[in-house]
Amino acid sequence: MSEKADLSHYIPRRLDDGAKFLFWDIDVAMIGLIGVMIGIGSGFPVIGLFLGIGASFFYGKLKAGKHPGMATHLLYWFTGFPEPKELPGSHIRELNG
Repeated sequence: MSEKADLSHYIPRRLDDGAKFLFWDIDVAMIGLIGVMIGIGSGFPVIGLFLGIGASFFYGKLKAGKHPGMATHLLYWFTGFPEPKELPGSHIRELNG
C-alpha cells in the first residue's frame, strides 16, 4: 500500500528548452541575483533584494511571448555587442537571394 509520490518539478521535454534556476528562466534569475549582490555590496541587502525582485519581475513581463533570444537582441541594440556574423549590416536595405 504505497502512495504515489507527487512529482511537481520541471522536466525538460525538448533539447532546445532553456536553462532553469529553480522555477525561473536563467536570465530572469540572474537579474534578480545581480540586484541582491549589488545590495549586499552596497550595505543595503533588503533594498537590493526588492530591487532585484522588481527588476526580474518587469523583465519577465517584458519577455513574455517574445523570441527566446530577446535579451541578446536588446543587448546588441543598446551596446553593439555581440556582433552578429551571419547577418548583413543594417545599412543594407536590399537583399539578393
